[in-house]
Amino acid sequence: MLKELLYIVAVAEKGNVSKAAAELFISQPSLSRYIKDLEKRLGVQLFQRINNRLILTHAGEKYVETSKKIIKLYTDLEMDLADINEELYGRLKIGCAVLRMSYNMPIILKSFVDKYPNVDVQLYENFTTKGLEHMLLNGEIDLAIINQRNLPKLNYIPFFEEELLIAVPRLQALSLKGVTKPGLKYPWLDIRLLHNQPYIGLNGEQSIAIKTREIFSKNNITPSTVLKVKSVESAFRMAEAGLGCAIIPETVIKIPSVKKPPNFFSFGDPVTKWDLAIAYREGTVFSNTALEFINLVKNIHQN
Repeated sequence: MLKELLYIVAVAEKGNVSKAAAELFISQPSLSRYIKDLEKRLGVQLFQRINNRLILTHAGEKYVETSKKIIKLYTDLEMDLADINEELYGRLKIGCAVLRMSYNMPIILKSFVDKYPNVDVQLYENFTTKGLEHMLLNGEIDLAIINQRNLPKLNYIPFFEEELLIAVPRLQALSLKGVTKPGLKYPWLDIRLLHNQPYIGLNGEQSIAIKTREIFSKNNITPSTVLKVKSVESAFRMAEAGLGCAIIPETVIKIPSVKKPPNFFSFGDPVTKWDLAIAYREGTVFSNTALEFINLVKNIHQN
């Protein structure tokens, strides 16, 4: 349809099929035949020949007038779509776990918004990785900052490897059983020592709750669960208050704490880590802003 409009406008502007054909990179016979077929289909004559020039008929004038409007609308649409692709005025929907939203996202979002002030950034918080994965698969969000689980239909871009730690209240006897190991940032504790120990668990489908259950099952550990809470930060606060041990991501220890926080221990051989990643649906075509967001996240954590 658009090609048809462009052909007729070109002939009207050139007043000559040969010149229009050269501009359109088609043969003169093909263009002449195209015009005749179009006139036959429309049931009106668009051009009349006067002194070796093609002049628009009244019907032709109306056709070209409307064609130019349609071509302009299409050109404007292409420019708008290009702007969206450049994300000058686009939208980016980002999902993140509550903990990550509080402690990982502020510096990322500040840098991003400063660079793309006209982008409509929409944030979606969820307590669980499973919930964010569901939102991704349903198309509710474009990207999610989650712990990598390699689910079907989702792709992952790892950007940060994080250690999991055991937080042990200072007054708990277990806090004296850590050992120093070369190359480790924290003292090392045998995870099996958590068996029958006071423990703060998580009551949902958080990725760390799933990971912890796997670790306990693998090592035949059954801690004495004192409380179950909804968030990792709550578990940390309970350990901080001396109610029991908790397994937490290293990010959590950056939270402002009391003067005497719990003792933190590495565990596992090798030590237990997981990847924080940007997840997206299979087949996603990234806009330039989505790519910029991804690169910005990676660069911030590398630095």
